[in-house]
Amino acid sequence: MTKAILISVVCGMLAGYFFLPGWFMDISGDVLVVGLCVLLFFVGLDIGREGTVARNFKKAGWRVLVFPFAIIIGTFAGSLAAGLILPSLGFRDALAVGSGFGWYTLAPVMLAEYSTKVSAVSFMHNVMRELFGILLIPIVAKKVGYIETISLPGAASMDVCLPIVEKATRGDIAVYSFISGVVLSIAVPVLVGFIAGV
Repeated sequence: MTKAILISVVCGMLAGYFFLPGWFMDISGDVLVVGLCVLLFFVGLDIGREGTVARNFKKAGWRVLVFPFAIIIGTFAGSLAAGLILPSLGFRDALAVGSGFGWYTLAPVMLAEYSTKVSAVSFMHNVMRELFGILLIPIVAKKVGYIETISLPGAASMDVCLPIVEKATRGDIAVYSFISGVVLSIAVPVLVGFIAGV
C-alpha cells in the first residue's frame, strides 16, 4: 500500500509539472473535495458494513479522548525540542508551528499576521506531517501498532488519512482516528491563536 501511495504522489507531481494545463488548477480544489468525499463515503460504507460502529464508540467511551490529548502533548514536546535545535525559530515560534497539527490550510494563514517566516515554516511542517503520515501509516501499523498510526497525520486523521488508517488497521481504530482528528482540528485555531496571540 505504501508503494502505491508513493507512486501516486510522484505521478501526480510529474503530471502537474509536465502535462496538466493551467485551467485544471482552477478546478483542482473542487475535484479534490469531490474525490475526498467519495473516498470517505466508501470508508463509511466499509465501517458501517462491519456493523460495529456503535459498539466501538461504546467500548471506547471517554478513553478515546486520551489519544488526541496525548498527540498534543507529544507534538508540543517535539516542538520544544525543535526550538532547542533551531535557535533561530525559538520556543514560542516552534510551539506555534507545532500547534498546526497537520492542518496546512488554516494554521499558516492564521500565523501570517504573526510572522511570515513562521507561517512559511508552518505550511511546510504541516504538509510534511500529512505526507509522511500517508506514507508511514501502513509501516507503523505493521511494525509498531495500530493505535499509534493515528498520531502521525494529526488533524488529517479524520479526513485524508482516514481511509489509509482504516485499510492498514481495523474498523475500531478508524473510530479513534476520526475522533482524534476532530479534536485536533478544533484545537488548531484555539492553540495557534493562543500561542501566537492572533
